[in-house]
Amino acid sequence: MRSMHRSPLSSSRGLRRNRVFLGAGLFCALIVVWVAYELGQIRAGHNGFEARQRQSALQDRIDDVRAENDELRRQVAIVETGKKIDVEAYRQVEQRLAELQDEILAQQEDLAFYRGIVADQQTGLRVQDLELLAGANEYSFSLRLVLAQAMRASQRISGSVRLQVEGTRDGQTLTLGLPELGVVEEQRRSLSGFAFRYFQNLEADLVLPEGFAPTRVIVTLTPKGKQAKPVEKIFAWAVRPG
Repeated sequence: MRSMHRSPLSSSRGLRRNRVFLGAGLFCALIVVWVAYELGQIRAGHNGFEARQRQSALQDRIDDVRAENDELRRQVAIVETGKKIDVEAYRQVEQRLAELQDEILAQQEDLAFYRGIVADQQTGLRVQDLELLAGANEYSFSLRLVLAQAMRASQRISGSVRLQVEGTRDGQTLTLGLPELGVVEEQRRSLSGFAFRYFQNLEADLVLPEGFAPTRVIVTLTPKGKQAKPVEKIFAWAVRPG
C-alpha cells in the first residue's frame, strides 16, 4: 500500500511555487495602488504638473542655450586662432555670446523659481517674491510681484492687493500708494487685485517723486471670504540693474 505522505522534494517545490505566486501578487497590488493614487491626485487637482512641465521646458531651453553657447565659444576660438573673419563679424559673435550668457542666467533664475514653488509645502496665500529693476532714469523702476499658494491647493483664490512704498523726503517719513508712484491707470487696475490657482505675476512701472528716498515696499493681500485673513509682507528697497 502506497504511503499517503508527500515527499520532502514535492513539499519544497510547492512551497517555492507559493512564494513566487505570493511575491507576484504583492507586486501587482503595489502597481494598482500606485496607479489609483496618481489618478486620484489628478482628479482632485492636487498635483504640480503645471509647474513641473514649465520646469522641464525651462531645463530643456537651458540645455539648448548651453549647446549654442559652446558652439559660439568654439567659433570664437577658431576666429582668434585663424584671424579669418573681419572685425564686425567677430563683434557680432561676441555680442551674441554675451546675450546667451544673460539668457542662461535668466532661465536659471526662472527654473529656480518654479522649483521653489513645487517644493514649497507652505499652506495658504503668500507673497512669493518681489523684484525691482532700474529704469531709464534715477526715479523710474520696474516692479514684479509674484503671488502663490500651495501646489496642492485645489481651488482658485482671489482678492485685492495694496502696494505701498515707504521712504523719506525732507527728513519726513512718507508712505506712497500707486497713484503717488506714477503707476498708469491700466497697471493700477491690474495690480489692485489677484485671481489664480497656483501662482500669478503682477507688474508695474513706478516713478518716484523727486527728492523721495525709498526704504521699503509693503505688500498687503486681502483674500475674499468672511474668514479670510489679510497677508502682509515687507521687502527692503533693493534694485537690480535693468
